[in-house]
Amino acid sequence: MEQLKFLGMGGATNVNFGGNSCFIKSNNTLLLVDICEDATRKLLENNVLSNIKEVYIVITHTHFDHVAGLGVLIWYLNFELNIKPNIIYSSKKNMNVIKKLLIVTGVDIELVNFIKDKDFYLNDLRIKLKLTKHTPELLCYGIMFKDSYGMYYYTGDTNDIDYIRKIVNNSNVKKIYSEASENTWGVHISYEDLLSIKNDKFILMHFDSKKTYERALKDGFNTAKIINKNDQEINYEL
Repeated sequence: MEQLKFLGMGGATNVNFGGNSCFIKSNNTLLLVDICEDATRKLLENNVLSNIKEVYIVITHTHFDHVAGLGVLIWYLNFELNIKPNIIYSSKKNMNVIKKLLIVTGVDIELVNFIKDKDFYLNDLRIKLKLTKHTPELLCYGIMFKDSYGMYYYTGDTNDIDYIRKIVNNSNVKKIYSEASENTWGVHISYEDLLSIKNDKFILMHFDSKKTYERALKDGFNTAKIINKNDQEINYEL
């Protein structure tokens, strides 16, 4: 799997890094993971929507920093590009939560299709939504990507460090995209825990602060990178 490209890599209150949101673009198909508040603007600025015919969206959970831009993106795709996006879900309960979100935010559910995760293909790439622990009031998922080269895990938001410890030594797991927080509030993975099992497989994202990001760079972690207008990846300057 090619490396995920990020529109933003900040935690909820780390507004300078933008909401955590990423994508894979393959020919005329776009797969998006979570839709931060200004996702549509960033996609347009970076020409990501150019020549796109199909759009698939995965929502890890419905905290506002992960879904605030969903309605605008659905409207833009339908009314400006004549594209009806596909929202990937894992269970009927998961699908109903997303439908309720769209309804209460004034988005007609007829503007989207729903597709089960097991039915999604992008070339040889498959995905599986994995229920995880984050906050008790929400359904929250990590994402396991799989292709002919191996598996790649994306935490979404979670505090389940035990699962990370389990898969980090699995030779089939090639990359782990993990959130990193020094102030976890009991719902995120601790940076200290990640440091204790530091591995080249990690690509850190969803930073709670610039301080945590700077520390990750100094400690030699790989980090998510934000694309710029030339579709090049950039690091924030220290």
